[in-house]
Amino acid sequence: MYQKLLFLFLCIICSSCNKNLSQNERFFIPKHGGNEGIVNKYYRNVYLKDQQDPRTYIDYSLIKKLNDSIYRKEIYGPDFKILSSNQFSIQGNHMIEVSAQRFYGKDTLTAVYQEEAMNYYLTFNQDTVYYKAKLKNNTSRYIDDSRSIKMVKDTTIESKPAKIVEQNIINTSVFGENQKKTTNFYSRSIYVQDLGLYASTLTTDAYRIERILVEQLLPSDFNNLSQHNIKRVGYIDFNKTIDKDKELVLCGDHDYIADYYNGANDRAGFIGGKGSLKRLVFSKLDLSKLKNESGYLTFRFVINCKGKAGKFTTDQTADFEYNKKEFPEETIMHLYDIISNVKQWKPCVIRNTERDSYFYITFILKNGKIQDILP
Repeated sequence: MYQKLLFLFLCIICSSCNKNLSQNERFFIPKHGGNEGIVNKYYRNVYLKDQQDPRTYIDYSLIKKLNDSIYRKEIYGPDFKILSSNQFSIQGNHMIEVSAQRFYGKDTLTAVYQEEAMNYYLTFNQDTVYYKAKLKNNTSRYIDDSRSIKMVKDTTIESKPAKIVEQNIINTSVFGENQKKTTNFYSRSIYVQDLGLYASTLTTDAYRIERILVEQLLPSDFNNLSQHNIKRVGYIDFNKTIDKDKELVLCGDHDYIADYYNGANDRAGFIGGKGSLKRLVFSKLDLSKLKNESGYLTFRFVINCKGKAGKFTTDQTADFEYNKKEFPEETIMHLYDIISNVKQWKPCVIRNTERDSYFYITFILKNGKIQDILP
């Protein structure tokens, strides 16, 4: 209760704070966080060529203001390990990169910029190449990254001002003297006022990556998640679930339930993929029980090695402003009844062994209808 009141208090304060930002800063910088910053949580869906169903991951993006002119952005993976860090300033229509690092295991690449370059990493202008950097380590590995803006368009998302930015990106990776790979990317990003990056698509000849914002966290809450000790990324307290009185037989120890992203091509999921899951849900859906609700309603649960699901919880719920919200119990229980009565799920397979694993489903509700089901 205290955390909810604190979050609401910060939202009120930072609604006022964001009014002091420039018009364009409000597209880059999420509100709610104040001096502490804010963490945007994304579902990242990776579609490999000729594959219909994606591999889904979770990314976290922390944005914090360091001083009057400089912001820091850090990207974390599903295991809460930092992937990249950069510092930038916002001047007029431009996001100008000041520094950047990418982290690969024990290797760190640091950006080196051309002296004459403006380092406009992102801009709401058009027609010009704005960014060129070389990310390199102390030996022979580096990445050349150059970008050009192809289109900037004003739009609205959920009645909020938004901007669509399309870029062409050329990325050349060099390893030693003989290994060199150049990849051309097409990037499409949507920035929503006071939310920051709302959605993006990155496309190459081999794959497509789609990201969608699903939740906002205070950094203190993010730190609590990351410092889980023996608890897995999707850890569920079995004593606090909707079906806590129902038994789910695990094939291994509770502490060793696999994270949702384990299993490579043999992850846990719905047999038949997302399309089949949607058809099942809509065939059993009673719209009257959705109560004209809007927002994100996420169920997390366990799929055991036998393909049985249980231990459902709904501790990640938000409205379209990404404020925490309470859904009616009838709405929650109706959707719970549908997915909990699935007879067989696909278990996670790791090293040719079927394992217990965590799983999640997010319903996007709009005015009492299901707009989409993620991932």
